[in-house]
Amino acid sequence: MDNQINRFSAMILRYRWPVLVLFSIITIMLAYGATKLKINNDHATWLPKHDEVAKLLLQVDEEFSSNVMVFTVIDFSDKGVFHPDSLALVERITAELEGMEELFNVTSITNIIDIRKTDDGIEVGELMSGIPMTPEGLEEFKNYVLSKEMYVNSIVSADCTYSALMTNIESSYDEVAIAQKIFDKVDEIAGDRPHYFGGDPAVHYYMNEYMNRDMQLLVPVMLVVMLFVLAFGLRRVTGVVFPLTLVGLSIVWTFGLMSMFLLPINILSPAVAVLLIAIGSDYAVHIYNHYLKRGDVLKSTSEIAVPVVMSALTTIAGLLAFATTKIEVLQNFGIELAFGLGSACVLSIILLAIGLYILRVKASPSSTDSTDDDHVFSRIMVHTASFVHGHARAILAVAAVGLVIMGYGITKIRTNVDFIGQLPKNSPPRQGCNILMDYFNGMYPFNLYVRGDIEHPAVMNSMNYLENYMRSEEIVKGYTSVNSLIAEENWLLNGVYAVPETRQGIANLWFMLEGQEILKTFVTTGRDKALVNSVVKESATGKMRYLAGRLESFMENNVSNEIVSIDPGKLTQQGRLALDAARLERASSQLSWLSGFYDRPNTVDRAVFMDRLSQGVSTLSQHLDFDPVWGEARRYLEEETVEVLPGALIEEIMASVRESRDMTDVQHNRPLLEQMIVQTGAMESEDARVTADGLIKRIDSSLRLQKAAALKAAFSDLFSPVLATDKDFAKRSDGVLWEYLSEKPTFFYRQVSSIDGIEKAVAEAMTVEIDQAGMPETIRVVHRLLISSQLQSLVLASIIVLILVSLTQRSFRRGTISLLSVLVPLEFILGFMGLNDIPLDLGTVLCGALIIGLGIDGSIHFLHYYHQVQKQGNEGERALQLTMSHVGRAVITANATTFCGFVVLLFSQTTAVKNFSLVNALAILLVTISIVTFLPALITVFHLGREREKDLAEADMSHVAKKVLEMEPAYVESVIMKRKNVRVGGKAVSSRTKDFAGKEIAQ
Repeated sequence: MDNQINRFSAMILRYRWPVLVLFSIITIMLAYGATKLKINNDHATWLPKHDEVAKLLLQVDEEFSSNVMVFTVIDFSDKGVFHPDSLALVERITAELEGMEELFNVTSITNIIDIRKTDDGIEVGELMSGIPMTPEGLEEFKNYVLSKEMYVNSIVSADCTYSALMTNIESSYDEVAIAQKIFDKVDEIAGDRPHYFGGDPAVHYYMNEYMNRDMQLLVPVMLVVMLFVLAFGLRRVTGVVFPLTLVGLSIVWTFGLMSMFLLPINILSPAVAVLLIAIGSDYAVHIYNHYLKRGDVLKSTSEIAVPVVMSALTTIAGLLAFATTKIEVLQNFGIELAFGLGSACVLSIILLAIGLYILRVKASPSSTDSTDDDHVFSRIMVHTASFVHGHARAILAVAAVGLVIMGYGITKIRTNVDFIGQLPKNSPPRQGCNILMDYFNGMYPFNLYVRGDIEHPAVMNSMNYLENYMRSEEIVKGYTSVNSLIAEENWLLNGVYAVPETRQGIANLWFMLEGQEILKTFVTTGRDKALVNSVVKESATGKMRYLAGRLESFMENNVSNEIVSIDPGKLTQQGRLALDAARLERASSQLSWLSGFYDRPNTVDRAVFMDRLSQGVSTLSQHLDFDPVWGEARRYLEEETVEVLPGALIEEIMASVRESRDMTDVQHNRPLLEQMIVQTGAMESEDARVTADGLIKRIDSSLRLQKAAALKAAFSDLFSPVLATDKDFAKRSDGVLWEYLSEKPTFFYRQVSSIDGIEKAVAEAMTVEIDQAGMPETIRVVHRLLISSQLQSLVLASIIVLILVSLTQRSFRRGTISLLSVLVPLEFILGFMGLNDIPLDLGTVLCGALIIGLGIDGSIHFLHYYHQVQKQGNEGERALQLTMSHVGRAVITANATTFCGFVVLLFSQTTAVKNFSLVNALAILLVTISIVTFLPALITVFHLGREREKDLAEADMSHVAKKVLEMEPAYVESVIMKRKNVRVGGKAVSSRTKDFAGKEIAQ
């Protein structure tokens, strides 16, 4: 191995000029490639492509652009939103944004969909047909807007100080580029009027901006810091110029490789560049330092190449452990930094040797068994070695106590996947996000993705049921869906907030919604996919995960891929009782969820509703008021029939229906009603049949409303004053009771599968797929991947490093001790994170494997040199002094540059990079302390200095034999005596002879 390295080093020096030309060509090509790099800070694309949840989230984005929404918030705190000037500004911005072909939906107070009741029925149009110019008109418009649940805290704040515009970007466009166009357009129109932006595209845009600022500021700062560190550590001009030049080349190579393999730059790219300067210079520092010690380029390069390469390989191994993670940005970070450090290692070994050779840099050679007492680092290290050797067991005991304390801290680590939280607190998107959280419903989408026949009444009814459940979540607001629009139309037209129970009824109401752009945000044109949209008012990772987990648990227990309509008449008596219980529970649950949504402190428990509702059903017939029913029947006969009916016929028909005991009797009398109409000659048989059907439906509908009112009276005393006066709660709770009274109730099959004979009672079954989508689920996926990334990378890096170091040192024991010297400070830093509430995020998750890779370098150099001084016959304290005098200086200098790199990154604009730099700066500091205290303490206590493993002994003896054959005969006897520890003629061999022979062997 040594001969091969010698030959390789000699070849490099022999062909130095062709090598320089070759490396120059490679550098120029990669530098050109680096100019083609693209930026990607879209967290949605960082998720694994084959993860089912990630694919679902991306699919929802492509179909609805639900996560590609830009919010624009305009501050009207001086005049208020309902002022002509304010409305005119919003109208102008809306019109300009609507003219952008890249946007498929623009919604504001001036153009949002409005469904209102008219004398002829209902009308669907825009909320504002023109700007009211009188105080009375403005006040009327204001009151109307504030009376609508779908507008308050959605497009206008409740206090009327802010107005929001929502825009959806077509998924085929670059969202960051389009977001910038939106920003420029709004800035141009709004002028000095305070305005803010929010939404994922805004976050991605500003992430790009702050990333570019980091790159432009931190890289030059790091170069300046490195200049001073290297100047202080090596005290040579060439000791500064060579390392900085080499890391500069490695940065060019790294970013050129990224372009070649289509890896974009992202939020962590500034950290890659800065760390390449800080860490990549370590290899040059060790090589340069060893050259100063030896004074011969060929010898020093050959001797230091193995430990330098091995330290690089272990670092690279730690970084490549991130290849096992499923978060793209972490994978890319590991790959990019690994390639950069590999490049820095290769460039340092080859180009530094050539540079030292060409420039004939002056060295200060010294023997291996002497210390450099002229350097302050060396003197400190010698004293440190003596202290550690004398207090080794105490140092290990202190470390053990610290491990116990920090082990407890590890259990306190929390995760943080708040993407908006990565930006500075005073940044425009953070300000916009705060306003959206404080004055509006929120910003982060929380959706249910439904695939099936969306127009089917049972499917739409089930979407209503799920939306009502989502309203039970305290931090979820701002619901929009096609089922709620249909229900709203039905309420205005028929007084029932529920979807019609026939496909034709839904189609009639849907027809009036045609052409409304907002529909594209929650239903496809094929009407086979839809979203139940809502937004979340919180961004905390824990609350997001909790929200996604609760919805998943609810869906596992209640939702299935089949929705069924049940005919109770086909069930046994026992089956009908079980079905009644299921209906009661479904209705009571929805009433409880709605009570909590509209008055959280006074939420009525489901069990209470079940008890009262059950009592109401048992006494329903005693509380029914039939007068409104007969009134509706008469109104129908007098005003809504195909032909005008004679008054006498109307009285005759009314008398007939009044005699009916229930709706069954009315329906059985249908032929009689038709006959009565035909016999008077008022209508033909076809029109008579239509009139009779309409009358029966009107009576059924009116009677059902009266039943719902009677049931509501059974528990209305439970309502707080807030609930009792809230018209939105009233209409939604009435809708729940209306559905409860359905002749053929709808359920997810899972909810009724245990009812005896249910299969025979299924009147109709529909297949659907329903999944949750949006930010909470994204956060939960990223959280899961962060935890697995930390564990996988940490374990894999430890195993790889242990194997590499053990093979290099030809000792598993040495490999274990080397790894322990890094794992102990790593546990300290993880415990520190938990105790100081530093979260595990996209930055700090890199700590474990990265520190193993970086920290092991020092222990490798330490053990390598320690082994060399052992071969000189030095043991115990003297061996530690010699090792720490030489290696300690290089380790501290090299780790100081790494530490400075992390310190520089503390000035990053993004939180993830700041946390990353803080944790790793402390970690590299602890690793450095560990290498100069904990590692030599382990060596002392476990007697590594007197280790004589078989493989090492054999290797040493073969080396000795070769040297003996090459030595002059006069020295042979002394060398043999030294190795065998014998005496000659009763006298010990002189120490001078021993030292001379030892040096001969070492050389």
